[in-house]
Amino acid sequence: MNVEKIREEFFPVTKTTTFLDIANHSPPCVPVQEAIRGYLLDWDKLDRRGDARTEEAVASWAKLVGATPEEACSQPNTSSGLTTVAEALRFEEGDNVVVNDLENPANLYPWIAQRPRGVEVRVVRGRGGAVQLDDLGKAVDDKTKAVAISHVEWLTGARHDVRAMAEIAHEHGAYLVVDGIQAAGALKVDVKRSGVDFYACGGYKWLVGCSGAGFLYVRGELIPEIEPVQFGYRSVEEHDIERPRLKNSAKKYELGEPSYLSTVGTIAAIKMLLDLGPPAIEARVLKLSQRFYDGLEHLGITIVSPKEKSMRSGVVSFSTRDPDATFKLLKEKGFYLSLRPAGIRVAIDFYNTEEEIERLLSVLARE
Repeated sequence: MNVEKIREEFFPVTKTTTFLDIANHSPPCVPVQEAIRGYLLDWDKLDRRGDARTEEAVASWAKLVGATPEEACSQPNTSSGLTTVAEALRFEEGDNVVVNDLENPANLYPWIAQRPRGVEVRVVRGRGGAVQLDDLGKAVDDKTKAVAISHVEWLTGARHDVRAMAEIAHEHGAYLVVDGIQAAGALKVDVKRSGVDFYACGGYKWLVGCSGAGFLYVRGELIPEIEPVQFGYRSVEEHDIERPRLKNSAKKYELGEPSYLSTVGTIAAIKMLLDLGPPAIEARVLKLSQRFYDGLEHLGITIVSPKEKSMRSGVVSFSTRDPDATFKLLKEKGFYLSLRPAGIRVAIDFYNTEEEIERLLSVLARE
């Protein structure tokens, strides 16, 4: 991977900013911008081809995460995908759903919304920055309808073993629903091999795409039996005012016209990721994040992210005596990152460099 060429041609923002915040939002990306400009020119020529481009985006994302195009559909964002699943599961009184206290609200509110139906929301407490398998296993029983988890946690960067979690859920007849927005694009994702039932992901973080474009995977065997609560014109194969026939693919979980501008930009981003190669991207992300983790350890800084290497991702969070002051200092030094409840969050992607990591550690050493 020619990182300098990638930075020069795709991410010119890296000339002026040390961008370590893709866990919040992707940096400006030239192929994405060019795709959007091209779409606007096509619009001038009355040649939008929005539906075809949406299909292309879905197929590209499906390839990235190891799904078939028939098992994937477009969604406006991660929240929409998770809510679509939560409603389609049709919870009943006496059911329970298992969540955890590390989750982003996007993967809590769809499940909390089931409480008025008499559904128990069970909260697993994270330990060591992650949801531990034994704790999860104790919370799941035969009344559990769904287990909701992030592939990578937004605050700590914990990379969960979703395959093992799927096995725990399936032993009790429950579904595993995964928020994948902090994983897809940075790490290798194989939804089929991992056995997850649903996987939702927005395009504007590690996919390096745009807000307004997202995706949902539904395991193929589940598509015929799980009907959406809401449906729209994109869900329907054959219109009938009495009984419209829905599509026999995951496209039946779509509603209306997506943001085509966001979609074409995200196509370009995913194609770039596929060309670079998910294995190469993951290897670089983990190499850089490990270097930063080791540097923090050497400095004696409190690390919020998990110690286990198997749980590492592109996110490394740490805390200091005065996180607000440290964050302010880092911003003044040109580092673009996030201050979150767990501490300062550094999100490292393939376009970052060893020199940037060393410079960040150098500033922290003097702080």
